[in-house]
Amino acid sequence: MSQLTDFAHSYPLLSLIRSRDEDGWTEHSETVDGNDSPSNGTDSSQPRVRGSSPLSTEASESSEEDEDTFSFETEAIETRASKKRKTISSPKGTQKKGQKKARPPSSPLWLSSPAKSRRNAHAATPLIIGSERRWKTEDEPDQEPKLFPFEPARTPGPQLDTSKNYTVLELFQLFFSNDVVDTLCSNTNKNAKRRHEQGFKPVSVEEMYNYLSIVIYMGLLNVHTVSDYWVPNRLYGIPFCRTVMTMTRFRAITYSLHMSDPAEDEENDKKKGTADYDRLMRIKPLKDQILDACRAFYHPFQNLSIDERMVHSKARHSLKQYIKSKPYRYGFKLYVLADSRNGYTCDFKVFMSKNPSASGKGESYDAVIDLLNIPHLGTGYHIYVDNYFTSTTLFRDLYKNKLGACGTIRENRVGLTGVQENSMPPRAKRGTIRWLRDGELLFTKWMDARPVIMCTTIHKAFAKEQVQRRKRLEDGTWTTEPVPAPAPIKSYNKYMGGVDLSDSLIKCYSVAQKTIKWYKTFFYHFVDVAVVNSWLMHKDMAVTKNTKPMAQKQFREKLCSQLADIALKGDVQEERDEEQKEQPSEQRVEMQGEKHGEKQDEKQGEEEEEVEVGLLCCPVPTKDPITVALCNKASEGRRQCHLCKHKTIWQCESCKVALCIIPDRNCFRIWHVKKDNDKQDSS
Repeated sequence: MSQLTDFAHSYPLLSLIRSRDEDGWTEHSETVDGNDSPSNGTDSSQPRVRGSSPLSTEASESSEEDEDTFSFETEAIETRASKKRKTISSPKGTQKKGQKKARPPSSPLWLSSPAKSRRNAHAATPLIIGSERRWKTEDEPDQEPKLFPFEPARTPGPQLDTSKNYTVLELFQLFFSNDVVDTLCSNTNKNAKRRHEQGFKPVSVEEMYNYLSIVIYMGLLNVHTVSDYWVPNRLYGIPFCRTVMTMTRFRAITYSLHMSDPAEDEENDKKKGTADYDRLMRIKPLKDQILDACRAFYHPFQNLSIDERMVHSKARHSLKQYIKSKPYRYGFKLYVLADSRNGYTCDFKVFMSKNPSASGKGESYDAVIDLLNIPHLGTGYHIYVDNYFTSTTLFRDLYKNKLGACGTIRENRVGLTGVQENSMPPRAKRGTIRWLRDGELLFTKWMDARPVIMCTTIHKAFAKEQVQRRKRLEDGTWTTEPVPAPAPIKSYNKYMGGVDLSDSLIKCYSVAQKTIKWYKTFFYHFVDVAVVNSWLMHKDMAVTKNTKPMAQKQFREKLCSQLADIALKGDVQEERDEEQKEQPSEQRVEMQGEKHGEKQDEKQGEEEEEVEVGLLCCPVPTKDPITVALCNKASEGRRQCHLCKHKTIWQCESCKVALCIIPDRNCFRIWHVKKDNDKQDSS
């Protein structure tokens, strides 16, 4: 014992524990043979724990903090002391062969090492800390949540005159109006002037609409290169693009295409590295105009979805992102608000960078709040998001603004309160449901192929809903069986796909082209959004009038034709104005002829004689080739064909009528044959 005393004196902490024993603490001691003995006059009938002495009255009144402070230190010191004691009491060689080593008396069986205790404590850390509520099963009833009445700011649907029949072009011009296209033309012409484009003819509004018709047409018909659209050989032979615009002109507009004022871009570039620098300056004018149109001409229905969208691009730019789970992994990331009913793009926001959020609640929180313009929308909407956006802070704030929310949630989401990690059994059966309610928030765990955790403010925990799941039998065949599912699961699967639906509609006939300019990628995407949104409004208008809507392919085909004919409408109007100007002079000649006693038949005879003398019905160019530049001979002076309404540079020398002369469409011959037949019938 004298050696043990010397050992204890060598460890001051052990001496401290011994000294505290005199004040009411009991020393943890044990005899060599394992028999416990009471100390300090304590009652031996008091319940005792194996390996330790009962605590005195003063010790029981001590704080738990003091016990935790010396728990690990005492265990370590006593373990060393027991090893020393064992060495003294059991010399080497005294242990018999096959006899098990006695456990050190100062190490109880249920106490683990400090390292192991720390690992177990970390593994058992609750998912959401600070709640004493327990998880409940599907057999326990849940209270009905308080749902806000659906009160939209406007009547959901297209904000158009239902009594009017809108053409395909008029619907598209809601997004690309004359003012929008005029701004686009102005900035394109300024950019061409800045780049000193030699021989660049300024782009007009009508010509920009023609350019858009070819861009949309390229989404309908894909070829290997852009030049193949203008190849007049047997394999391709695509006449549409050749009749609208030459390839040289199309490429010239593409190269100079610009959405912002180049002078403002130069001023903005000087601010790089400062807080005033706008990274979206080159797309801002058109982006803002498209967003204003998306919000103004359509009001969404009750169920909305918010998700990420990737605009595919491999341009070298700091805004480009990488998302592994998306079909296009590289591109520009957009936060999109879409109507779950039809996929209409109601609003979107371009992801800038991972800077500190303005609200201090995270980038995903700010994205949802920015997209939900509550005064513009109204109240009572149901928002569906994925686990990137879901948080209790967001859902509570939306609930305060009378908006419901539902979405999957991550287990490690910061700020959760009330959910324990051990809510689901280790090997739960498929369809097992656990739920927990924390005020307006409802957390549900559902075992499918793997556990799915949901958070919602608009559903009950379990409404006896079922889903069909495939199951493999013992003989190798597959069958389906009903599996119980929480109410949030079915609603989430039904309404979360609004953005995905919009992406699929855009992808079917996307007008995107390869380009080295990152802002042109956004230009093509804005065209896609405008076309899809205008088609969705056409469908709703058709349902309102009880008519059959066009498919998207048919809608785009008609839109291409009407955009290509915009410039031709101006030519037809000019021809009509010229005819109206010529008509009064002819009437004056007839009146003068009547005064002089001349007959109208004599005048027609004189005109026929003039035709027989000098003019024949043969095709000639609408403009003199000598006065036209060599590069513009194929397009200069084009007029609308009298029969097919396409553009042509040919006309009849005698009749002065514009007519097509191509292998697929010889309108010149058809028109004169019909004219001769009419003369024979009249005679």
